Amino acid sequence: MRKSPGGSGDWRRERASAFRREMFPYLRYVAQSGFAMLLAAIGITLLAGYAGLLSDMPPAWPADVVGVALLFFASVYTPLRSYLQPADTVFLLPAESGVLTVNLYPTLRRSALFGAIRALIVFFIFAPLYAKAPVTADAAPNRPAEWGALAAAIALVAGWNTYAAWQERRAVSGTARLTLRIARWTAVLLAAAALLTKPLPLAAGFALLAAAAVSTAALLTPRHKLPWDRLIAEESAARRRWLSFLGWFVDIPTEAPPAASRAWIAWIADRMPRNRRFAWHFLYAKTFLRGEAFGAFWRWCALMAVIALFAHSTAVDAMVYVVGMVVGGLQLTELGRIRFAEHASVVPLSPDGRNAAASAVVRAAGLAAAALLWLIAWSPHAAASPAWWLIALALALVWTGWLLPRRLAARDEDEEL
Repeated sequence: MRKSPGGSGDWRRERASAFRREMFPYLRYVAQSGFAMLLAAIGITLLAGYAGLLSDMPPAWPADVVGVALLFFASVYTPLRSYLQPADTVFLLPAESGVLTVNLYPTLRRSALFGAIRALIVFFIFAPLYAKAPVTADAAPNRPAEWGALAAAIALVAGWNTYAAWQERRAVSGTARLTLRIARWTAVLLAAAALLTKPLPLAAGFALLAAAAVSTAALLTPRHKLPWDRLIAEESAARRRWLSFLGWFVDIPTEAPPAASRAWIAWIADRMPRNRRFAWHFLYAKTFLRGEAFGAFWRWCALMAVIALFAHSTAVDAMVYVVGMVVGGLQLTELGRIRFAEHASVVPLSPDGRNAAASAVVRAAGLAAAALLWLIAWSPHAAASPAWWLIALALALVWTGWLLPRRLAARDEDEEL
């Protein structure tokens, strides 16, 4: 039975509890897969690298670039689980003020607090490197009070980011939301750079002006009191991401993601031969390029490329390339879980060659990403250790061009369409 939306907020707690109960049974498959051991291995590697930098800091290690990137990603992430559903626009709309004050505002305050704590944890971990690196040693504080003031400024920037993200969600126009998001990201990036590289009074003043400018622009933008459609779409996307992640380890029912236009890349599928032999290839390529899996895949590759471009470190670029290819390859395996039930009912197609078509699309996307990301990561270090970079490229090509496609092609061909 639906609870009263106005006062207690029980409906949100019940939905959150139901979501956790739904996801919890699948977590044991994640543990059994060795994913926890992989995370532990990555953590041990990072700790070893961290200790190595503290004991023997390279003179040219880009502490400024690394610190700005860490603080940016720690601050700019602003999740908001509203647990709203499409039917709520009918049943909860009369209690809009109650939904805001009882459910969403406390969630926003917790999100701001967690964002500030997350940014502070990242800063405290990075602080020893920040103080020791020659690139940033002169900008680092000298007294405990100065360290405390810098930490407080970083926490305030992270907390403000949650407020700015909420104002961004309220914007009526999609163009306005995109503009405000770019402005928010730019403000956080410039504020992090100023706080880590400039004197604190000057940097704090600049960060305040940047935050005020973005907040003023948001206030001048037409906004909804409560962005129902936006919050419902974000909640659906969050649920699909969880199901997609768990789907790496166990077959579970997935929700159909919305199709995106992506005219800049979707034309590639139209270049395939128009005959029955390549029908499955066309369906998989078109669905992949216009689906949510490709969106996550290209954003991940773009993020790895940006980090590699600005890291200016052979070790960091090599790690970025390896991690980027491993995670990106796992994202590509999402293609193997597409069923095409609606297409098969209208255009009968034999299941023969279906998995081979999916593996061909995965192979093409993986090889292209492996080559492009390798060029970006390798270019700044073309004259140093070419053999190691060639080995890394070879491993990435084997991973994306043989192992992953082979895994998809080996799936049972008699699965229900």
